[in-house]
Amino acid sequence: MDKRKVIFDVDTGSDDAIAMMVAIQNPDRFDILGMCSVNGNRGIDYTTENTLRTVEWLGSDVPVFRGCALPYASTLDPWRRPRIPYGGANGCASGQSSIHGDLLDLPEATIKEQDKSAVMWLIETLLASEDRITLIPVGPLTNIAHALRIEPRIKEKIEEVVIMGAAYHVGNITATSEFNWWIDPEAAKIVMDSGLNITLVPLDATHSAYVKGSELREMCKSGTRAAQMMEKLVSGRIKGYGAWQPMEEEDAAPIHDALCTAYLIDPTVIDDMREVWVDVDFSGGPADGMSICDVEKRHPDKKPNCRLALHADREKFVKILADACK
Repeated sequence: MDKRKVIFDVDTGSDDAIAMMVAIQNPDRFDILGMCSVNGNRGIDYTTENTLRTVEWLGSDVPVFRGCALPYASTLDPWRRPRIPYGGANGCASGQSSIHGDLLDLPEATIKEQDKSAVMWLIETLLASEDRITLIPVGPLTNIAHALRIEPRIKEKIEEVVIMGAAYHVGNITATSEFNWWIDPEAAKIVMDSGLNITLVPLDATHSAYVKGSELREMCKSGTRAAQMMEKLVSGRIKGYGAWQPMEEEDAAPIHDALCTAYLIDPTVIDDMREVWVDVDFSGGPADGMSICDVEKRHPDKKPNCRLALHADREKFVKILADACK
């Protein structure tokens, strides 16, 4: 089996770390070229440090590149609803703090980020590659949008973009919007309009891919470094979701970003995938950041621009996580 060349783009909190861990623990499937941090769950200092902590804890030598500290445009207009005080300790939305915290409960990183910015490294790496590369952005799409605008030729070198973002029926940061797209809706718009081969994994799918506390304890019995990390981070998520956003089942939490990695290992983990046209609202009003998903195909003039995941096979997802802990 040929390895898939991938680049992660992460605003590293607990679910980003698990997404990276699953890929690092499957070296026969993934050739991870780099990890790019971006502002989102926390300010860029925190997301970069958390990415470094994850890579070092797992014994990986994948390079880490610091990305954008602010969204593409959404903080420029004073009339827009205030979002996040970017770049500092409060770089998260209300409720997110109970799930992610500032720094992952892993040792402080001794490895260092690379000198080159994530956006420039993305452009140079894609243009120089003889093979096509899969991008896995699981935070705001700021880095990817900037790279596309600076150098559109990179599109020819991108095999697939597997995005954790958007919401069809299930919002989290507002009644209509998912966190990653709400943070930087202009960037989401640029990427969705790019013509790239996109697989979009929204909250509707990730909320069906939750992990129970009993399953977590079972999969972490191996005591490996991956298992130790999984136990710390997912137990924190279960506690946070219980307090802030209870799931349909008690003592459980979704691991949003990890579903993107799981899909690349076994595409059948998504058991309801549709070819759909998806757009994003960036007007600044009450629907700001909302994803518009024409699942019912009511606008035949709008050709599908992505594959939209609407549901996941939870048992397959949990097995993939468990295998990564061995």
